[in-house]
Amino acid sequence: MTIELPADVTVADLPDWDEPPPGGGRISTLTEAIRRQAASRRSVLKLIAGGAMGLGIATLDLIPTRAAAVTPILSVWGDCHGFVDTSSVCVPRTAYYSSTVCNGSWHRNDSYHDSFVSYSYTFNNTSCSGRNAWKWFGATGAGHTTTRRKCSDGHTEYADIAQNRVSSFSICRTAI
Repeated sequence: MTIELPADVTVADLPDWDEPPPGGGRISTLTEAIRRQAASRRSVLKLIAGGAMGLGIATLDLIPTRAAAVTPILSVWGDCHGFVDTSSVCVPRTAYYSSTVCNGSWHRNDSYHDSFVSYSYTFNNTSCSGRNAWKWFGATGAGHTTTRRKCSDGHTEYADIAQNRVSSFSICRTAI
């Protein structure tokens, strides 16, 4: 539906909200009803309470869910923090070192099973004096490595079809 307006109508010709229409027109009953209704204290308080409830419900959406509560916070020392071994970079030397225990630069926290073998990887987020990992920048001089590494601690268990089981302290050692 198209309304044809005369070409000479301008914005100044349009009526204001609080003035009656030009030419002796009558205000609609809906407009009259809205104008008669004053905002009471009760309606203002309802509006404020409704807005507060809306903000409260929206804020609840920002609270972490159960999945986030299960995931631990992994943290790293900025230096070796007393754990130094120039020959292996990360200590202890008896730990199992492999890229298979890594998930990025952190120790894995998952498992793998098939019909012949199973692996279980668990990180230890407090094994390094209350943290999971530390950065090691190496010593300088002859016989010392200068490789910059991050070592993230955990535990690895292996079992095969013949029931051979190996359980060991493991370290995800990555270059940084």
